Amino acid sequence: MPPKLPCPRFSRLLNSNTIDHLDPFQEIASRLPSCKHATHLNQIHAHLITTGFIRKPIMAGKLIASLSASSSPSAISAAHSLARRTDGLDSFTWNTVIRGYLERSDPQNAILVYSHLRGLNMTGDSYTVLFVIKACGLVPAFDQGKLVHAQIFKLGFVLEIIVQTALLNMYVVFDEIQSMRKVFDEMPLRDLVAWNSLIAAYSGRNYPKEALEVVRAMVCDNVTVNEVTAVSILSACSLLKTLGEGKSVHSYLLKTDVDLDVFVQNALMGMYSKSGSLSYACRIFHSMATRNVVSWTTMINGYACSGYFDEAFSIYRQMDSANVRPDEVTLLSIISVCSELGSSELGEWITLIVEKSGPKRERTALANALMRMHTKCGNILKACQIFDGMKERTLITWTTMIQGLAIHGHGVAALMRFVQMQRQGLKPDGVVFLCVLFACSHAGLIEHGRKCFNLMIKEYDIKPWMEHCGCMVDLLCRAGLVDEAFDFVANMPVEPDMILWRMLLVACQNQGRPELVSQVMHHIHELGPKSSEDYVLMSNLCASVAEWDVMKKVRDEMKQRGVSKEVPGSSFLEVHENVHRS
Repeated sequence: MPPKLPCPRFSRLLNSNTIDHLDPFQEIASRLPSCKHATHLNQIHAHLITTGFIRKPIMAGKLIASLSASSSPSAISAAHSLARRTDGLDSFTWNTVIRGYLERSDPQNAILVYSHLRGLNMTGDSYTVLFVIKACGLVPAFDQGKLVHAQIFKLGFVLEIIVQTALLNMYVVFDEIQSMRKVFDEMPLRDLVAWNSLIAAYSGRNYPKEALEVVRAMVCDNVTVNEVTAVSILSACSLLKTLGEGKSVHSYLLKTDVDLDVFVQNALMGMYSKSGSLSYACRIFHSMATRNVVSWTTMINGYACSGYFDEAFSIYRQMDSANVRPDEVTLLSIISVCSELGSSELGEWITLIVEKSGPKRERTALANALMRMHTKCGNILKACQIFDGMKERTLITWTTMIQGLAIHGHGVAALMRFVQMQRQGLKPDGVVFLCVLFACSHAGLIEHGRKCFNLMIKEYDIKPWMEHCGCMVDLLCRAGLVDEAFDFVANMPVEPDMILWRMLLVACQNQGRPELVSQVMHHIHELGPKSSEDYVLMSNLCASVAEWDVMKKVRDEMKQRGVSKEVPGSSFLEVHENVHRS
């Protein structure tokens, strides 16, 4: 069966018996850009080879552009191959190949095409460097990005504002804040996009003060703020948690007639709730004509972070009644509320909601949160079931599981998970080792604790934290090895704090070691109190060993310095499916 012709309008052009009265070159060249189907393009390619038209750069360039724009996975490779074999191609044609690789999420090959272009001593144009800058950010390829920056400077594209803005965004991707600011400062002209890019970069990289300084400079430069700027500014104010600064920004936005769309209003709610003014956030929320899922989630988070958990659930129910489908952030917020309350009933309720939220949703973060919640609610079996059902497990997943088992006293099971995690090729960090040492401490696994502590230092080159050392001291004291515990504290890689000495003091008292008690108290006196907790702790320690004079001095010093006890904590009690705070 003869091959099917590309399409009706090309059939007569590719038929050698019917082109006597036509100019086939002009006809194919004019119609080729509208042809996108891979089969048709391959047949046209074959026809151009047999007719010799492929040797004409104009015709080859049009075919390359069509192949690059095709949705066929192999078309871009064919376009690249043809471009390498064709002389005389212009920058536009090479740009279509680079862009084709970018559209297929293949930035590495896009950079290789640019390198080949430079090898041909072709400079390209501003679009060429824009595509390559984007490719360097996607890899990411920092060294290649710096090289492209140098070439841009050499070729003179550095004066184009769109290229400078692309460079600025590339350095943001590399997290090179100083290089980003240098590019901005050297820009001969700056438009609103460049200012917004810099402000968003500072705000997104946790530099809120610098973001606000740039905003002030922007206003002084008579550049008009828009909605994008407003969201970035309010995000910076949220990080600073300064209500006065946030109110000033809100007032400025109202005076300059910035459109307070749903995105700006969401940012305002987030700023007010994080700055401790939940009433303002509520006022904005209830005045909104249009709300999206971020609006509802922001309000839920605001109530939850302020400890108003009932109100957070009420907002979620209103959201459900409004038929707004929760996203992953919303569900994570509600899971966090259930976790804080420690209610097993609420835990089962939110688990069902997550399970009904759809199989297409990315579930790793949600599963991790559910595991953590069920652990805090006392249902370690459910946490294990969720863990066993997960197809993808991250380091956070393993850490959550090991921590949950450790908290519930399943030390051996926690160690088994730790070994299993290592066998699957995941490298443990300091948090994982802290959970493992905690498990060993509470399960009395002395030898395993020693091995894990040494493994952390010698094999994984992790410097012990105070918490790691605390777990080892607790492990040794629980086992009655107070001499080893004392030597461990005395030779710790970090300076022991008051809590470690207290642990050792209590162990020495329980073991009837008065000579060690006096040595520990000597170290405690040398360390001296540094915070309110230290004052209270040292006072209690002195009382426990009947050093009443020293205790009185500590109490008197607390009064002189105006040191008082911290606000006591609170607890929750679940009665008949209702959670009460005390």
